[in-house]
Amino acid sequence: MTAYVGRRLVYMLITLFVIVALTFCLMKILPGTPFDAERYLSLSPARQTALLRQYGLDQPVYKQFLQYMRNLLKGDFGISYFYPDRPVLDVIKSRIGPSALVGSQAILMGLFIGMLMGVIAAWRHNGPMDYLTMVVAVLGVSVPNFVVAALLQYFVGLKWGILPVAFWKSWVHSVLPSISLMFSPLASSARFVRTETLDVLSQDYIQTARSKGMSERRMLVKHALRNALLPVVTILGPMIANLLTGSLAIESIFSVPGIGSLFVESVRNNDYPVIMGLTIFFSAFYIVCILLVDISYTLIDPRIRLSKGNEGD
Repeated sequence: MTAYVGRRLVYMLITLFVIVALTFCLMKILPGTPFDAERYLSLSPARQTALLRQYGLDQPVYKQFLQYMRNLLKGDFGISYFYPDRPVLDVIKSRIGPSALVGSQAILMGLFIGMLMGVIAAWRHNGPMDYLTMVVAVLGVSVPNFVVAALLQYFVGLKWGILPVAFWKSWVHSVLPSISLMFSPLASSARFVRTETLDVLSQDYIQTARSKGMSERRMLVKHALRNALLPVVTILGPMIANLLTGSLAIESIFSVPGIGSLFVESVRNNDYPVIMGLTIFFSAFYIVCILLVDISYTLIDPRIRLSKGNEGD
């Protein structure tokens, strides 16, 4: 286990370096400079040139990259161009909260409801609940979340007046965005859990357990559900990374001040330090989630061992 984690950490660092290098180069292809934005239109060309020189943006790209990497190794992500005098980490920290709240609620609701529907659908195979689960799974995968968001805004927010339509003032404003994002994890978990549970229920040891008088509820919890967790855990890593780091469409529709909308703002304003900081944050979070998912396999099923070539150390 230790050797496996050590290798993965080395691969993670290499992957992050490649992502940082590619993003830095692509970022320089963006048209304009950070000081071409509307707020800087009043500045004279000489003043804009002076600002470029002050931030080292007049240097060749390779020199800018080497300087950025030197600062990054010191833990310095730079200062935002769009938010003067604010370090990049402070800007990102101020926007993580809303995205994390909306994403975590969506994941918890989606997984709980989806796994429950998947188990019941397998238990009542070819029954009404099974067909309902399949319909929900297909709709959850095929219907974009921004369409769900628009329907929720119209019916729940405007027509029925149950929840606020948009803006971010209290926890109540996070409910509709979370429900909009919930359907994707719900559909995926319901589909995987149903398939795996059906496979487990057809195994010989399940039939033996039935013949010994084990109750259906205990059999589902002790045997079927535990084995059905593995495919759910497989998709959980990317799902957590995508939802907790913000959804651009949902945050825009509901005016959620999260890091998804921050990323778009930084690209629009050519705020290079924030673009790089968010890219590193997204990439590192995604890679760490994948690593944790791999490690969690051994906790769910002790028969699985993490080692090179899938062989025991």
